[in-house]
Amino acid sequence: MNLIYKYEFNGQTYTVRPDAKALTTDVNGNMVIGEDTYQTVLGMTDEEAVACHAEGLLNQLRCYRNYLLQETDWWANSDRTMTTEQIEYRQALRDITETYSSLEDVVWPTPPTENQ
Repeated sequence: MNLIYKYEFNGQTYTVRPDAKALTTDVNGNMVIGEDTYQTVLGMTDEEAVACHAEGLLNQLRCYRNYLLQETDWWANSDRTMTTEQIEYRQALRDITETYSSLEDVVWPTPPTENQ
């Protein structure tokens, strides 16, 4: 799946590819994503670039969390009753951004088994 995430920072909209999440510094001290520097691509200072990158990572996390929630939405159909484990799993997904800030460090909750 080739996703591009869009997010706002200081009133501007930016896009981030999931494979462009590595934050490094080139020989001139510029923040680098792949071949391009933040200054070249986004026209930001280093401080703004780091904050923008952190927001992008958090939005990637939210995007995948939302995908996992969507995959379990059927549990909440009106003709079903969710188990305690299903309710707790979905709540843990909703709360994930209170503890983690990127896909690199997240520990996902374990989904309940089929027979629960």
